[in-house]
Amino acid sequence: MVAKIEHKTRTGCPVACVLDIVGDHWTLLVIRNMMFLGLHEYKDMLETEEKISSSILSNRLKKLETDGLIASIDHPESKRRKLYYLTSMGKDLIHMMLEMVLWANRNIDHLLTIPEDKLLLLKNDPDKFKALVLVQIEEWEKEYLS
Repeated sequence: MVAKIEHKTRTGCPVACVLDIVGDHWTLLVIRNMMFLGLHEYKDMLETEEKISSSILSNRLKKLETDGLIASIDHPESKRRKLYYLTSMGKDLIHMMLEMVLWANRNIDHLLTIPEDKLLLLKNDPDKFKALVLVQIEEWEKEYLS
């Protein structure tokens, strides 16, 4: 396997540097799990439809923590388990994630399965959808991080 050379060592291009952090096949799905699906446990993320392997999930969670997009705490029921959550840097990806969803809905909607209530809100008031997602994240944080 060839070692990956990160763009940040070769270029100052913002797109290239962001791709160093979120540009693989699984990273944004892990972010999506926490942001839109409210999944914060390793075992729950393993059960998503995409069927990420345990080794890849473990690797991505470590990388996202190292890059500062997520953090973790001990699970309140067992110190052997962790709860993962988005940091402010991770939550700031909501703008990009929402634009990706809207782009997909405009261009490849025949492939998508978005619940009807969320789809209507996304189409009619994306800012309200974004605000609701952030409120849900905040409520989770109040319950587990306080």
